[in-house]
Amino acid sequence: MMRTMRFAGVPAAAAVIGSLAVVAPATAQPSLPEAGNETPGATIRQLSNAGYDVEVNWVAGEPSNIPLSQCTVTRIDTSAPPTAWVSVNCPPDGSQ
Repeated sequence: MMRTMRFAGVPAAAAVIGSLAVVAPATAQPSLPEAGNETPGATIRQLSNAGYDVEVNWVAGEPSNIPLSQCTVTRIDTSAPPTAWVSVNCPPDGSQ
């Protein structure tokens, strides 16, 4: 009888483990962007969609007459969730 009870839990344990394997990919953290791979706007959207509050650190320039798409992301810091710091470098707009 001990032997039957011992093995009775194996199928149940396998079912639980199998269901966890199915759930894990659905709850996986979305991949985060890397600095320089996307425009600042795309980087900010991706981090926001991942649940971060995004703060921009203007390394050089602040776009006034320049589209954000002409700027580049130089650094992404997600070490203090829920805040992500995105360092952005913009070319001079000629007015400085």
